[in-house]
Amino acid sequence: MPDTPVNGETPQNAASASARPEPILDVQNLSVAYGGVTAVAGVSFHVGPGELVGVIGPNGAGKSSTLLALAGAVRGKADRLTFEGTSLLGRKPEQIARSGFALVPEGHHIFGALSVSDNLRLGEVARRDRAGLATTREWVLELFPILREFLGRPAGLLSGGQQQQLAIARALLSEPRLLVLDEPSLGLSPTAIDTVFEAIAAVQQAGTAVLLVEQRAQQTVAAAARTHVLGEGRITMTLGPADATDAELLAKAYLGS
Repeated sequence: MPDTPVNGETPQNAASASARPEPILDVQNLSVAYGGVTAVAGVSFHVGPGELVGVIGPNGAGKSSTLLALAGAVRGKADRLTFEGTSLLGRKPEQIARSGFALVPEGHHIFGALSVSDNLRLGEVARRDRAGLATTREWVLELFPILREFLGRPAGLLSGGQQQQLAIARALLSEPRLLVLDEPSLGLSPTAIDTVFEAIAAVQQAGTAVLLVEQRAQQTVAAAARTHVLGEGRITMTLGPADATDAELLAKAYLGS
């Protein structure tokens, strides 16, 4: 069992903090409240360049609120909230999106009346550098070959799993340096879930940092460099890949029992 973390950092992590590269995302003491009700209460974590970091926890733990605060969609307070050394506090969502930060929110949010191809083009709008666009588009279609088959089809006719692939593909076309995913496996078939997790691994292996909020605890813990457990707006535990096979620990982490 890992040492009990403080604000998402184990003593070992804290001791080696000076040796790690500057994080691409640095979150220190982030809090989010809605009308006086606290949703996130002093969360701290970081994502290093090219890292995959997971966040798990029960419904209502504050996972989505954390991501929305990072993306500028809700107002949060923090001692430090930076992406590539630049503060995200007070910035508009479109500014953050154009900076190389891509959020795929829960529920896909694709444009059903538009074709798959047109949805993908929308992802290119936030891209800062047009050079290499054709190469990126080809790579994305290799990751999700079903999208190539359905390029001319209205996106609303795709299955849930196909829509999730489209949402991730659209985000990747913006050429993000940090891809943030909120429950990408929610409501998908086992086959679609495997496809999504394989794509996430390929994205991370290609050098893009990934922050993954997920309900599938075991797969997330196994894939991530570290996985933070959120409960009632706070990080209660931090797990490593070796913990993925500890069913008792996962139950305690995820269910709080």
